Amino acid sequence: MTKNILVTGNEGFIGSNFALQAKKKKYNVIGLDWKKVNWDSSDYKNYLNKVTKDIKLESVVHFGAIASTSVAVRQLLRGFNIEALQVIADFCALRNIPLVFASSAAIYGNGDNYLSPYANSKVQGEFILNNTPNLKFQTLRLFNTYGFNELQKQGMKSFISDMIISSLQNKKIFIWKFDNMESGLQSRDFIHVSDVNSIILKIIFSDKYTNQTLDLGTGKSYKFIDLARFIASIDNYITIEFTEPPVVYDKRFYQKYTCADISWLERLQIEIIPSDPYKSIPILINQYKKFLNSNIFGIDYLNHRYR
Repeated sequence: MTKNILVTGNEGFIGSNFALQAKKKKYNVIGLDWKKVNWDSSDYKNYLNKVTKDIKLESVVHFGAIASTSVAVRQLLRGFNIEALQVIADFCALRNIPLVFASSAAIYGNGDNYLSPYANSKVQGEFILNNTPNLKFQTLRLFNTYGFNELQKQGMKSFISDMIISSLQNKKIFIWKFDNMESGLQSRDFIHVSDVNSIILKIIFSDKYTNQTLDLGTGKSYKFIDLARFIASIDNYITIEFTEPPVVYDKRFYQKYTCADISWLERLQIEIIPSDPYKSIPILINQYKKFLNSNIFGIDYLNHRYR
């Protein structure tokens, strides 16, 4: 019998990749594609109930959210990132459906206790799940997730995809520079989107929900300059430039270092060898090159945004 998974944000970068991987595992993916620019709790609830009417769900995976760390409109963040999650949590608790929630490593801030409005919305989301009675859930703080199909993210592409697209389009890689740090030495934990989704599917398949908040990364941190030099080594015409962040960007929110604690994978007996960015990057270069050469997307749409 085919099992059903409800996926919110199914048309986004991670959600669309998850849908493809889940279907390969013979799951039936039901997407919650609520296309509204303004938040309406009642409308969201009605749509959720309509989409899931008479359907037995194996699990709900909640990717849907405003995913930009630069969005500061608290009303929108409260609606789409907090109230929407409360609706989903109540729905799952009432129907005894396990929930996987994609939180974010942005919650860790930059070490100076400064959290972006986006990160704060994820903090409140985690609080909701921890305080929803009778809810079976797994919260995963996703570290920098990269992979193919990030074109739609525009300014919020992962640094890896941003470097690749910019190098193909402009023969340049841009890295933000900051005071009190040598240029290019910011370092983050990058996890491939296929690994994120494989782990989520293993949790669903094995019913290993801990009702805890866990890191989801690789357990390794990669320096930006090393990744940039690797991409540049593939094409001698690519140059690396260090640039100031946009004036509108609040530098207090920038994370100069991240690294996930993934010791829980062994405790839950989830076996996976995370993809090595240095092996994934050449594959991604070829994938993005094909799209660029096909001219499916216009130059304006593909224009890089500094990360």
